[in-house]
Amino acid sequence: MIGIRAAARRAFPAFAERIALRADEISAALADEHHLVAWDREQLIGAMQSRLAAMAAAGPHRADRGPTAGVRIVERRNQPLEAVDLAWSWLLADRPVRFFAEPGACSATAMLMADIAALLPPGALSHDPDVDTDPWPVVGVEQAVARVAWVDETADRELAAYSLARTCLRRAGMDPRAVRIACVAGPTDLLRRHLHRLWVGAQLGSASDPDSFAGPVDEATRVAFEAAQAAWSADPRVEVWCAGGVLEHAATARPFLAPAAFAVDWPPPELPMAGPMCCIVRCTAAQGEATVRAAHAAGAAVVQTGGRPLAGVGGLKHIRGAVLIERLPPGLPEPRPV
Repeated sequence: MIGIRAAARRAFPAFAERIALRADEISAALADEHHLVAWDREQLIGAMQSRLAAMAAAGPHRADRGPTAGVRIVERRNQPLEAVDLAWSWLLADRPVRFFAEPGACSATAMLMADIAALLPPGALSHDPDVDTDPWPVVGVEQAVARVAWVDETADRELAAYSLARTCLRRAGMDPRAVRIACVAGPTDLLRRHLHRLWVGAQLGSASDPDSFAGPVDEATRVAFEAAQAAWSADPRVEVWCAGGVLEHAATARPFLAPAAFAVDWPPPELPMAGPMCCIVRCTAAQGEATVRAAHAAGAAVVQTGGRPLAGVGGLKHIRGAVLIERLPPGLPEPRPV
């Protein structure tokens, strides 16, 4: 009987074709169930396809563990499609997989898992509706944590503002990897003007509108957002750069959130954050680097704008250069002097 690893490698071209054929169905599920706008859906689907293609090209990378008991994989509600390539990686390691989805997780993942199961030997991939009683170990998907931003003193302030808009406001702030804290060295007046224009000008709309930058949120996010904004606004150290709020929209009864931005001198207060909001922390280079290194040590990824990349920070995303209009997602105002 052919092993799971061999079957998975043999089945990959057919599964890749199945994803391409189902792209519209996947996109529709992300729009209907998670209210993700068009550019966000395209990024999620494309990123999943890229990860799978790289995995297929590289071959199995867990073969050293050898075929043993199976594993459980959980699709997280706020991390759609991430379970798909994780499951494939364990199948390539010759390990049977049981799939479980959190309540509210995207149905497209379960659909793709069923496609994988149909291409593999019986028992290679199955859906376990009760993950808590299954004896197989859970190997992910790991819960994502918020990122932290570092803006160097030499960084272009307009570029920094656009970077923060994408990393703070994507998915109306419901992205679990959103940037919440941005440490900024040097003057912040110009950054404030650019950031205010983007926070006010970002276009909110339905997921079906191709010009929307972000869509609506669920009721739990709205409640958490209002509570967090009240806490930040009440702190005497905090400056409110952009007052957020709840918006009404004719396209849907779900709430839309006008994003909020705050500023404070280092160190930042320990206050809750939820939805589309961030805090600019004015600091020295030493203070900012200490903050982002501590966050990285605690498991957060770092997004840096300008300057030399921080040494010793694994997975650092370094942004430099200039704002390119053709690379901006729909729904953000085009660059202009402020």
